This record gives sequence, C-alpha cells and structure tokens, in this order.
Amino acid sequence: MNKKYVAIVVLFGILLLLPFTVQAVADLRGDKRFVSFDIFKDIVYTPFVRESKMTAGAMRLDSAWRSAREAIAGGAETADALEPVIGALSDLEAVALTVNAYASLDTAEAGYKLLKQADTLLASLEDEPENFKAADSTLKAVVGEFGHFSVVRAISGVKHYGVWTSRYLRAFEKKVEDENALVLAVRPRYQLAVWNIFNDPGEKVVLGAGEGRWLFYRQDVEFLVQPSPLDERSAKLDNPVQAILRFRDQLKAKGVELLVVVTPGKPSIYPERLTGASPVAGINGADISRGVTAAGHGKSILDSLARLGLHTVDLYTPLLAAKADDAKLGPLYLNDDTHWTPRGAELAAGVIAGKVREMVEAGVVDIGEPSMEYVASDSVADRMGDIGEMSGLNKFNVFKVQQVVGHVVSQQNIIERIGIARSYANCRDSLMKECPGAFEFDDPCFLAKEHPCDEDDAACVRALTKSCPKGSAFDSCYHVRMHPCEGDDTLYYDTTRTPFKDDFRKAKILILGDSFSRIYQTDSPVNAGWIAHFAKEMGRPVASIVSDGGASTLVREKLARKAGVLKGKKLLIWEFVERDLRFGAEGWKEVDF
Repeated sequence: MNKKYVAIVVLFGILLLLPFTVQAVADLRGDKRFVSFDIFKDIVYTPFVRESKMTAGAMRLDSAWRSAREAIAGGAETADALEPVIGALSDLEAVALTVNAYASLDTAEAGYKLLKQADTLLASLEDEPENFKAADSTLKAVVGEFGHFSVVRAISGVKHYGVWTSRYLRAFEKKVEDENALVLAVRPRYQLAVWNIFNDPGEKVVLGAGEGRWLFYRQDVEFLVQPSPLDERSAKLDNPVQAILRFRDQLKAKGVELLVVVTPGKPSIYPERLTGASPVAGINGADISRGVTAAGHGKSILDSLARLGLHTVDLYTPLLAAKADDAKLGPLYLNDDTHWTPRGAELAAGVIAGKVREMVEAGVVDIGEPSMEYVASDSVADRMGDIGEMSGLNKFNVFKVQQVVGHVVSQQNIIERIGIARSYANCRDSLMKECPGAFEFDDPCFLAKEHPCDEDDAACVRALTKSCPKGSAFDSCYHVRMHPCEGDDTLYYDTTRTPFKDDFRKAKILILGDSFSRIYQTDSPVNAGWIAHFAKEMGRPVASIVSDGGASTLVREKLARKAGVLKGKKLLIWEFVERDLRFGAEGWKEVDF
C-alpha cells in the first residue's frame, strides 16, 4: 500500500480516537464518572442493579403501605400516615423510570402508567377517602409488578432502551458533545472566533437586525415562520387545541373554570427588532405602532380557542399598544433574554386581572371577596439574559448584564389596637399645647386640629384618611382622624409586611405556568413576577405550579400528581408561551386526573 495512504489512515484514526482519549484521561484524572464506559456498563451492569433496586423499593413500599393502613384504621391523620408511603413510591419511581444512564421509561409503557396511577390515587386520599379501595389495589399491583427480580425485564430493557436504539445514541451523543473535555476546551474559543468574524451567536440564537441588535431565541422565530401547529403540514404534531379542550372539560367536571393565557414571544411583539423593518411598517405592512400586527400563529390559535367557547386572555393587543411608551418607560422585553421586563410582567398581570373581574361580574366564577392587602416596593436586580447564556459567549463578556427595576410584592398585615381612653378635656388640652401662643379654644390653630376637615371637603378628607387601612377598619380610622377628641378611645394600627407566598389552602385561584410565570417571581428580585402582581390586583391569595419550558404537558402532569390541590379552587389560569404550541416539551399529551 502506498505510504501516503497509510499516513492518511493513521491520521484519520488518531483524529477519530482523540476525543475519546482526551475524555478518558480527563475522567481518570478527575472526580467525574467515566462517561466513555457508559455504553458497556448499561449493557452488563445497570439493568441488573436496577432490578435489584426496584425489588427492594417495592418491598419498602409494601411495608410502608401496610403500616399506613393500620395507622389510618387506628385514627391517625391520613396525611401523616401516607407521608412514608408517598416517599417510598417516589423512590421506586426514580429507579423504575430511569432505565439506564441515557434513556427513561416510555410514557406508553404499562409500568409507567401503573406508577402514575398509584401516585395520583395517593395524592387524592386525604380529600377523597372513597378512593382508598382503588389505591389499595393499585399499590398491590405495583408491588406485584416490581417486587421480584426479573431477568427477562432486564434483558428487555437492554433490547428496547439500549445502545442500539436511536434515543440512547442521541442522548449519549448529546452528553459527549456537552461534556467532552476536548469539546469544552475548544468550542468556546471557536464560538468566539465565529462571533468576531461572522457575528454568528450560535445555533440556538438569532441576532436581530434592528436597533440595539437584540438577541432572539431561535425557536421563537421558527414558531412564526414554520406552518401553524394546526396546519395539515404539521399533522405529526400533537393538536394543542384538542388537549386544551380536554383539560377544560376535566376541570369543569371538578367545578373549576379554565382561563387560557398565551404569552407572546419576543419576536411577535418586537418584529422590527428582529428584521430591522420600520416600526410602522411592521410585518407584512401591518401598522404595529398602533397596536395592530399581522395575524401570527399564536394569536390565531388564541382566537380559535375563544370561538370554541374557552375563556382566554389576549396579551398581544395590549403589549403592542404599550410599545408606544417604550421611550419613556423602557421596553417590554429584555434585549438578551426570551422573557419580558418587569414592566411587561406587570402589564400582563393587570390585563389578566381585568379578565378575571369580567368573569366574576358575569357570574362565570365565584372567587369570593377581596381578603388580602398587598403593597409593592422598588427593587433593583441584575439579570444575565438566558439567550446570551445559550450562545456560550457570556464567559467572554460579549453580552452585558442588564439591570432591571422590579416591584416586589409583600402582604401587608394591619392589626387594629385600641389605646387608653383620654377624657374630652384632656384631649383638648393636648391639642392646645400643639398650638404655640394659643390660649382660647376659638383659636384658629386649635379649631383646625379639633376639626381638621369639613365633611364636604372631599380633597381634604381624602388626604387625611389616605393612610387608613381598607376594609372594616376604615370607618373607625376615619372617625378618629376627623374628630380626634370625640371618641372614647384612641385607635392604633400596627402594620407589618410579610413576603408574598403561594397559599394552596386558602386560594380559590390556581395558576399553571412556565418560565414567564417564574421570572422575577422565584428568581431575583423575587415576588416581583406577574403572579404576585396579579394577586395584588385581585386582593386575594393565589397558588401556582410552574414548570420551565413544560407548560404544555409537564405542568399538567405535575398537577395530576397533586390532584388534591384542586380542592376549593374555582379558577385555574393556564399560562404558556406561544412557541410551546409547536415546541412544548413532551408535546400536548392528554393527562388523566
């Protein structure tokens, strides 16, 4: 063979083995597991260790369930008795649902459905004790399924979830791409070079052509340019409308109304920042400067839901209209992030609260009277955009931290306290001392303090009672302020503030959401997201379940596992970003409650 070809083959072999060799050396020198040997381990070791752990887990579940049944029969609190059972079932699920290092049990598998059914029934027992018999039989079935060591099941797992399956290889390849030592060393500098030469921020990011060169998440853009999820060309996708209608019917059967909130993606509100087109021309010639835009897929599907009789919130129109104040108040979305600014979140909260009030006034839903007093205070937070993080360029300080001003919501607690009574004469003497040089009770200064406002002077009364608490305590406060010496007692108001928090027991409103519900709510500045501001607008407690990137199916699965949280709820607000109509994690599967 020609020496030249031998050299080429040797060079090719070296290049082929280089990533594996570098990773092997890095793994042996470090504390990480040896990723390169995962394939071998998942064939000869993992399946049998999994079987052993499942058997042990099923036995623990059986023991915990027997003890719980005895405790409940003896009069123990159901929730306390079930806590060890729920923990044992959770441990068994963690083992059973993870087939190997790179594959999880398919949701269509009978074992998966059995575990989830047991999970749901256990969660319902505290509020629905009539499910006890069904829970008992289901848990016995779980123990029967997983309580014995099965070589056949281990081999089947290797066959259907092992290295010869596409899902395993894709996950393994992704792991190597993300964690390979050679890739981690070379990729950032390669990305920086591509950015410096071509202004290319990476495969997940689109660099806007408009003013300020904003960053856009590629999926947000692809959602707008690909066919609608309802188009015949998208027939392979789950139908989101059918899933939403099914969810509406499931909630209605439990006495809960559904309100759907589709959050616009950044390019739907700021197309000119993406394309560089005139703000007035917008997309396809639409005049978006006046709040009108070309009908995108998100708005079209939202309108379709409304025509089908669902309660919906249109955030597109008010957000587009609010852009007119951007120069004065700042943008509605962050420049290097997929999400809205605190201003956008607060605007959304107000619009959603307005829709809920409409539903209440129309008699559609009864959420009770306002019962909470909330206040907001300014707070500054630094935010590194998630799109900038996706690009991998933040480690080189290519994109800067953006400072935002949020308004943190706190619950205000006002306690009315009656002080020691003062006689009428002592009160007047005290007021006289506050007027230097006054010796008669007809002195103008004294009269102004004894009767600070005329009842008909609305402006004066409003200023005098501005700090009075709302609700039943207002009347007492009003009387003391207007007639300081005529009451038998003096009223005091002790005011304290506590951080906003979900209240699953008292709330009649439950919110399901994605990262648009999480931003500013559980990350900095905390309690400044749309959920807290919605509660402030409504004057009522709320509860929330949030799943980043999983508001299409995953958040409903979370709810199904905690079905008891629907107790006492009258309204469920379901918020998800428009791109999830096509790209939602796990699609739009039907979830059984």
